[in-house]
Amino acid sequence: MSGNDNFAITGVPTTAGPDGSVPLRRELRDLQKNYPDQFNLYILGLKNLESVDEAQLTSYYQIAGIHGLPFKPWNGVGSNTDWQDTDGFGGYCTHSSILFTTWHRPYMALYEQSLYISVQQVARQFPEGSVRDKYVAAAQDFRAPYFDWASQPPAGSPAFPTALSSATIQVVDVDGKTKAINNPLYQFTFHPLNPSRGDFTAQWNRYPTTVRYPNRTTGKSQDSRIAPILANELASLRSNVGLLLLSYHNFDAFSFNRWDPNTNPGEYGSLEDVHNEIHDRTGGGGHMSSLEVSAFDPLFWLHHFNVDRLWAIWQDLNPDSFMSPKPAPYSTFSFEGGESQDKDSALTPFWDKSGTKFWTSDQIKDGTIFGSAYPETQKWKYNSTEEYQAALRQNVTALYGTNVFTNFVANIANQPPPTQLLAATVEKKEDNKEAAVKAPAPALAATQLAVRSISAKPEHAEAQKPLVPKATEEGPIPASLAHLAPGNKYTEWIVNVRAEKHGLGQSFRLLVFLGAFNPDPESWDLEFNCVGRVSVLGRNHETKCSKCRVDTANGLMVSGTVPLTSALLQDIVAGQVPSLKPEDVVPYLRENLAWKVSLFSGEEKNVLDVPGLEVSVASTEVTIGEDGLPNYSGQYQVHPEVTQGKPAGHGRVDDA
Repeated sequence: MSGNDNFAITGVPTTAGPDGSVPLRRELRDLQKNYPDQFNLYILGLKNLESVDEAQLTSYYQIAGIHGLPFKPWNGVGSNTDWQDTDGFGGYCTHSSILFTTWHRPYMALYEQSLYISVQQVARQFPEGSVRDKYVAAAQDFRAPYFDWASQPPAGSPAFPTALSSATIQVVDVDGKTKAINNPLYQFTFHPLNPSRGDFTAQWNRYPTTVRYPNRTTGKSQDSRIAPILANELASLRSNVGLLLLSYHNFDAFSFNRWDPNTNPGEYGSLEDVHNEIHDRTGGGGHMSSLEVSAFDPLFWLHHFNVDRLWAIWQDLNPDSFMSPKPAPYSTFSFEGGESQDKDSALTPFWDKSGTKFWTSDQIKDGTIFGSAYPETQKWKYNSTEEYQAALRQNVTALYGTNVFTNFVANIANQPPPTQLLAATVEKKEDNKEAAVKAPAPALAATQLAVRSISAKPEHAEAQKPLVPKATEEGPIPASLAHLAPGNKYTEWIVNVRAEKHGLGQSFRLLVFLGAFNPDPESWDLEFNCVGRVSVLGRNHETKCSKCRVDTANGLMVSGTVPLTSALLQDIVAGQVPSLKPEDVVPYLRENLAWKVSLFSGEEKNVLDVPGLEVSVASTEVTIGEDGLPNYSGQYQVHPEVTQGKPAGHGRVDDA
């Protein structure tokens, strides 16, 4: 605490090395495999933090509560203001606003700051001697890890790490003995239970712990459902992240998902849009699915550290682009409705290191401000900004497959035969009902989408003798696929979606299909031909979130993007479409592209009942350089002939 009792957000106290180096936040699986002592401290430190009395300001419970429920002022910020309405305190929400990415950075720093203190406490509890010395040394450079949900999982590993999905986990405890303990990453246990506090609504009071994909009858988590769902749309997710990092150069477009009529067809996506998708796909109707309670799930923090990492990478690639002023949609502790929000706006309730004023976006633009960096952002290792940025682009391409051709070849390196994929099913059990859903087995997470269409239509693929490129092919474009990019140029394809965020009074998703699919909405998460989604985290009229109520009244529109090129390439190889050229792709999409809307409850919603919903298709030219990196033209063409006449489809009249 500062002298005036304002809790200062400092991050982890750090003295940078002579070259400017700071300790790294590491990917969860990397931390577990290659830094076992720090991983051990992470588990024990998080367990310790989660057990802190909920009445304490820096308890896990109170830090998580800043994000939404129980909608109580944190550290006194906002408790004595005149902007509160009759429903009381309205929260600190910055979703779908210019402050979305920046507000979460000091929030993550507060969590890391508290976790770091907990880790130091745990390290000093080990028996005196070499064991304690080892853990005390490991604790010094400890930083909170992230979960990179968009990169290929390690070979043989599920898309959702077992460290997150297992109810128990093996540790070396502070007594020096190896034992299994309740896994603090699996769930957070409320203490005392919510019903005794009255902090939560009836919807959430029923759960003594956080849950993921809760069983509709028992309320118990079904974490085993997450890995295959993450795997099924991994190609789309990777492409989306790659597009954001390499083709977006405007901070406003990159960072948040608010849509307006002037939105460029190439800027419907955003980091917030991708972020929403992970809340949807990992929550399944549990805490991660709802922004009002998502921060109580331990997964939230690993998710948001990855969001912060992606912003750090993008910002270092685009150092001269930052937020442009936007009018505040409503009044808060810090600004009046209509007043400009910009880089100097206060990020409440986060006091800066002095404890006398709030952090601003301009102050925290540098990703190392809180004493941490990421494996990709170690800029001190490079002799120049140009060298550093070139390495960043190479890393992005390697991680997220932005060269669609080399990525496709890499994906089939260890691809089992299509017949083996066809035999794979996932048994989904829900409410004592069993349904065999055609889907890739979790072990095939890294490669299953390479033969998506072959698997969907094996008889057609057999008749066309599909081309299968060799995994050993090298070069910026593998020789067997070079005809698809004459002169190293090809056409990139995307689906754009926009809709009224709170129009349904709840969250929903639009799923995009390329080819036939099961009409049962319960199967859509695992459909071979589901090529991506846009998740909209809406709220109902009873929410205590002041910003959300104003956004509802104003009919706030949001947007998102689903990349198609990877799926189209699979269909080309399967012999279903000749090329990526518009003359081939447009009629193919006209016949095979479809979309459906489902609520987070799993119920289908008629697309025509979604206020403001419009789906369009756009394309742009991309050149693959000799270094294998994509260069995007930035000029997008909308193709109304694909979607015109389809429910909620964009038509020619919309371009008039």
